[in-house]
Amino acid sequence: MVARAGAVALAAAWICVASARAGTPTPASLPVHAGTSATTPTVVDTGLVVFRQWLAKEHPGYGCDEGPARFRNRTVEAAYPGQRFYYALTYTRGIQPPFPNSISVVVAVDEGFRVIPFRPGSPPSYALGLRKIGSPKDARLAAAAVSILGSCDPGERRWSYKPDRFKAKKTSAGWKATYDYDGMYSSWVAFDRKGGVTGFGGSAPPVP
Repeated sequence: MVARAGAVALAAAWICVASARAGTPTPASLPVHAGTSATTPTVVDTGLVVFRQWLAKEHPGYGCDEGPARFRNRTVEAAYPGQRFYYALTYTRGIQPPFPNSISVVVAVDEGFRVIPFRPGSPPSYALGLRKIGSPKDARLAAAAVSILGSCDPGERRWSYKPDRFKAKKTSAGWKATYDYDGMYSSWVAFDRKGGVTGFGGSAPPVP
């Protein structure tokens, strides 16, 4: 077990070396802990460590209901193969959130430990790592994934964005996918000819 723990630690050291060679600042805390027992080694999620450090620097004193944590969602993983997403989520309420500096954000952490926020006010940021769109099926999947990331909610608690519920149409500018909830609420996502996200919006049902 000692040899195994040593091998894991050596792997972490190689990560630090690779980051230094790439000119990327190495996170201040990248240890690999031996865990609570010699038989249960625990490997730290380096991306999560980096995300926490980024939050503390960019949003000091932040508060949220969920996270910071890995963003895990099958639709998003299918539309953004190989990307590692992390998030912090503050629930939508009919009253003021209980945090003085509440935050909802989704970021990608690349192989160089660079944090890349996906910002609703900047639709093109959602094109990073998005699979190529060549058919209505691709457009529906991409639209669902963008909508889920835009909600910052991997569990889709407020509304479920199923790809097959979207209607995709090819336009002169690229693609546009729409999702009609019940005749009263709808969402849409638009893509250019190269698959870049040019905009998204709409309205979700009210908070229960």
